[in-house]
Amino acid sequence: MPRFVSRILIGLFLLGLVTYLIPEPQKSSAENQQTKKEAPILSNIAPLPKDLKVVEDIEYRPGNRRAWKLDLVMPRERSEPPRPAIIFVHGGGWSSGDKARGIFRSGPVEYASLGYVCISVNYRLADEDPFPACLHDVKCAVRWLRAHADKYNVDPNRIGGYGNSAGAHLVSLLGLVDEEQKLEGDGPWQDQSSLLNAVCVSAVPADFVNWPGGIRNKRTLFKLLHSNDTGLEELAIIASPISYVNKQAPPFLVFQGAGDRTVDVSQADSFVAALKAAGAADITYHRYPEANHDVFTRNRRETYPEMEAFFERVLMNPPAKTKPADGTYRSTTPAAS
Repeated sequence: MPRFVSRILIGLFLLGLVTYLIPEPQKSSAENQQTKKEAPILSNIAPLPKDLKVVEDIEYRPGNRRAWKLDLVMPRERSEPPRPAIIFVHGGGWSSGDKARGIFRSGPVEYASLGYVCISVNYRLADEDPFPACLHDVKCAVRWLRAHADKYNVDPNRIGGYGNSAGAHLVSLLGLVDEEQKLEGDGPWQDQSSLLNAVCVSAVPADFVNWPGGIRNKRTLFKLLHSNDTGLEELAIIASPISYVNKQAPPFLVFQGAGDRTVDVSQADSFVAALKAAGAADITYHRYPEANHDVFTRNRRETYPEMEAFFERVLMNPPAKTKPADGTYRSTTPAAS
């Protein structure tokens, strides 16, 4: 009897082992399709809410270069009136960086969720093309956006920008350098303005002429301003946002860390002071005593809500507008500290 029971137990063990080793049957084609339908749809930019759509790698000017592409994120529902827009310009010392990294990947999704049409752009880097190639490119991207305003439901008079470090430099220039400065480049959409209506920047390089230690000792900056046609000192003036401050400057929101070892705090200090001295009406400056170059992300509990409120005030719900003698429309707002 014990031998009989032992045989039964051994048989049950072998049966269980065989069952375990036999692979599960493959799902039918219909089951696989149903699984795919149930899987969440993700963009290469970020997990995307269902009420948003993304178009990646749009050419903003013809040419087989990744530098001339942008990603667009926008609400699916078309609104009336058209929506405000924000351009995100990445940093990286003018020699690296990409439109699909960090906040330049997540920021457009977050702001599209708030009702903005957003683009994140690449541009030519200084390793191959020194200044003003990078400025020509981001200007072309803004002109592209205005040229396609109707297609993407954008109000061309409500376009803002955010940039950090090298991106802050370029976004500042987008707010200040008009077509009279002859820096539009040879890209298309020349019938459109490349000026921004609002600017938010962090860790902004603004005054290359007065760069601490001199621009010859800053490798990335020297590479940016190296040219066979224009002298270094002359190009430093042309490339500096502080050279273009004027009374008609758009609203500016500036974040800077006093402990920044990459972009000295004196850059933002002098830039903000120059904007105010020129009579610019809407300049807000947040200076963080302990912050370094990552001032914007490190202090996100304050900087993120500040930027959101800023764009809501000047783009989503802009103040009344007046028409100056030059025929251009500018927002009129009380001065901010």
